[in-house]
Parts: sequence; C-alpha cells; structure tokens
Amino acid sequence: MNRLIYFSLSAISLSIISCSHATQDNSHAHETEHKEHQTTEITLHPEEAERFGIETSIVKTGDFNATIKVSGKIYPSTESQQTISATKPGIVHFSKGLNVGSLVYNGMPVVSISADKIVGGDDEKKAKITLENAKQEYERISALYNEKIVTEQDYLTAKESYLQALNAYKPQAENVTSNFQGTITAIYVNEGDYVTTGTPIATVSSSKSLILQADMPERYRNMVVKTANFKTTYSDSTISISSLGGKLLSQPNTAIAGYVPISFIFDNDGSIMANSYAEVFLIGEQQHNVVTLPIEALTEEQGEYFVYEKVDAECYMKHLVETGLSDGINIEIKSGITPGMEIVTNGATIIKLASNAGAVPGHSHEH
Repeated sequence: MNRLIYFSLSAISLSIISCSHATQDNSHAHETEHKEHQTTEITLHPEEAERFGIETSIVKTGDFNATIKVSGKIYPSTESQQTISATKPGIVHFSKGLNVGSLVYNGMPVVSISADKIVGGDDEKKAKITLENAKQEYERISALYNEKIVTEQDYLTAKESYLQALNAYKPQAENVTSNFQGTITAIYVNEGDYVTTGTPIATVSSSKSLILQADMPERYRNMVVKTANFKTTYSDSTISISSLGGKLLSQPNTAIAGYVPISFIFDNDGSIMANSYAEVFLIGEQQHNVVTLPIEALTEEQGEYFVYEKVDAECYMKHLVETGLSDGINIEIKSGITPGMEIVTNGATIIKLASNAGAVPGHSHEH
C-alpha cells in the first residue's frame, strides 16, 4: 500500500501519492515517464483548485519571436524636455517654492534676472528712463503730426528714437518662463548666483514621451530587432513597447564598447520614470511551430525548471522542462512537454508547495 502524506492548506486537504495510475487520455509516453522517474502526483479537488485560483491551458505550437534579454535605460525624449537658460546677465532669483520636482506650467516664470545690485546695473535703469521719455515724445509728436502741426520728418525722427529705445530695453527679459507643462528635473544655479546670457538655469521634463535605449551585445548584431518588452527595476510588470504606442527608432550597424545601442520611443502612461534602468527583451523575427508557456507557469528548483500537468479532474503531474528564449511574458519550452497536455498556467507555486509537502506561508502542515 502506498504511504499517504497529508498536510493542511487552511481548510483544504491536499495529498501526495506515488503515481500509480494513468487516465485513459494519457499517452504511452506518459506511462514510460512515470516508470522511469517515479514522479509524484498531487491530488487537489476541483473546488479547492478554484479557491486557490488554479488555471490551466492546453499546450499548442504557434509563432514565437526570437528574443534576447539585455539591460537598458529610459531617457526623456528631446521633444519632451526643455533647458531654461538666462536671457540676459544678472542675479538669479527663483520663483517662490520652486525646487527639483516642482510642477510648472506653460508661461510660468521660473526665475527673474536682475542687474540692480551689480556693477553696470544702472545702465538698465538708464535704458528704462530713456525708453519712457522716447515713448512720451513719440506720442506727443504723433498727436501733433495728425493735426499737421509738425512735419513728417519730425514724426519719423521721434518714431525712430522710440524704436531704438525699445530695442535697447526689454523688460520681458527680466522673467524667464517655461515653454510647456512639466516637472523640474534639474537646477544648475543657486539663488543669488550671477549668470550671463545663455547660462543653463534648469531643465523641465514633461515625460510625455520617453526613449528606451537597450544595449545589445555585439555578438547579436545580425539580429533584426522588431520591437521590445521591458521591466523597470521598481516594478515586477513586463510592459510591451507596442502597448504604449512605441516604435523602433534606430538599430545601428556599429558597436560601441562591445554593445549595439538600440532605441525605442514610446508614450508614457504616467507610470514610468525617466532616467530609470530596465531589463529589456529585444524581440526579433518570428519563428513557427514553437511551444511556449507564460513565465508564471514555471517553477524553479536548484536551477532546474518544472511545470505541472493536470492529469485528470483532481490530479497534477510534475514535469522537468528545458527552456529557451523568453520575451518577458512567454517562454519557449524546448523539451519536457508536448502539444495536447493541459498545463497549470496560474497557481503553479501552490502546486509546487503541495508536491514538496511544504506549508504555504501562514498555514501549518502535519505528517
């Protein structure tokens, strides 16, 4: 008689028995495998499987794209980033409360630049007085010219003087504004610093569109990349470039320091941070008649990978598999299972715990 090992998962009773039967639907290959490897079969009632969220799929062959996993980084795109620069020489004064991480809107003053307290600052005051006087004189002469009291030459002379004074003094240059809505991601000067015309003051990024740059090892340079999936360091989710309206920007033919930089542009859905690192799955040309499974279907033990076949309504069988390429969502299965098998695609960890006679965290077990 086979020895039974029972343990409890909450109110659920699972049992592990030596594999001693095969359903009529199992193939001869299954029976041979049972004899050679003496694998175990885990019994789980259908209502218990439903409670744990166990889901299965029938293995089929299909199309799969050649894929390699590389490292990458996410950058702001040039169209969604602006460097705010000084429009004249002077002392910088930031708008109240403005720091890295602050939100700004289109037309919002970021800094004001004043020359009041520096040598030569009185030149700007003189230019302002000159402008005010020239404007008053131009308005006076214009009124007299309309009444034909002064000559056209007097009118043109007053107009020219006003335009010259206006060109010499531009009060709108005192405030430097942002050209679009975004977040300040860098500040290059301090409050009270002296700057000259063109000095970078801050960078504003909208993160509306981002660039993913992947570093493909030079040995794969002949691979034609079609698209990519990526996973950031701060999330467990794998994201498809195409799901974000992304596209391939470039795939150079030359390598830099042993790597070929490949770039994609995509729309940010608000969940992705610029200047973050990512694990990138570069997806190439399509292959046919490939067996694949969702990555979640696999469990790992000491460097080997296993899946669980649903043998009948209550029983599950463990299979060692050889894996191939992965696109970050699905993974190629080279051997260990065949088309037609019903494999657990969600909840494989629960089945693994049962097969090891271990306890699910938070639950107890007994022999």
